[in-house]
Amino acid sequence: MTEQGSAGIASEVVEQGTLCTFEEVCISCNVNPDWVAGLVEQGAIDAVGSTRAEWRFTAVSLIRVAKARRLERDLGLNLPGIALALDLLDRLDALHARLRSLQERRGSTG
Repeated sequence: MTEQGSAGIASEVVEQGTLCTFEEVCISCNVNPDWVAGLVEQGAIDAVGSTRAEWRFTAVSLIRVAKARRLERDLGLNLPGIALALDLLDRLDALHARLRSLQERRGSTG
């Protein structure tokens, strides 16, 4: 699949809210199937279905695979390290959202 074609899969999933297959994730993100399976095993991404052939992934999973790939490439993290880093990034995002919410409430009452 071409670069443009693989980007099309990812944008289609995001735009339509559809699920993509295990193979489409691997192609779209240009990653090894065993590596993606490792992310699922580590709990770094969620897959719907009980076998690789049945697995379906959401747009959120595609984004997480791309982040995971960058963590591996840029920081040299292994799969458990990637799972931990993604969890910590999720917690940080949640804290930022909570802080913004508190600041907005404080601003509207003041």
